[in-house]
Amino acid sequence: MKTYIVGLCAAVAVLASSGSLAAHHSLARFDTTTPVWITGTVIRIERINPHSLIVIDQSRSHQPAQRWVIDGPSPNVLARMRLADDFVMPGEVLTVCGFVLKDDTTTDSARQISGHLLVLPNGKRQFWSDYGVFQKCLTPGEETDTYRREAFGQPSQR
Repeated sequence: MKTYIVGLCAAVAVLASSGSLAAHHSLARFDTTTPVWITGTVIRIERINPHSLIVIDQSRSHQPAQRWVIDGPSPNVLARMRLADDFVMPGEVLTVCGFVLKDDTTTDSARQISGHLLVLPNGKRQFWSDYGVFQKCLTPGEETDTYRREAFGQPSQR
């Protein structure tokens, strides 16, 4: 009986946590049909769990700047990517390719984007996040292998 109760508790714990984990690591909230490109000035970078954030202000003609919150990898993943704390600094201009929320409405408040590709101030492209759709952020006709070599320093697979 004791083994049965322990097993039942373990199963309940696994099932209770798996739904939130699956929901958390998903692009279901984002419209991945069309990538969105934005360029703006970095306001701040937050290396926080579960996702790091970059906040930028995008200039708009005759309107106040649009604030964007760019969702990215966890601090542990950034460390594995060997991205130093100063890979991009407040005040620098950053270009981002990613995907907006499906229920995104254009307002003057901050908008969220799941960032996948960053173009740093020096022009280098930096992988930022991937749920299997970063290819949509590549230049038309560009091979995924070419991007991987640039962004990850990986040798060609050919």
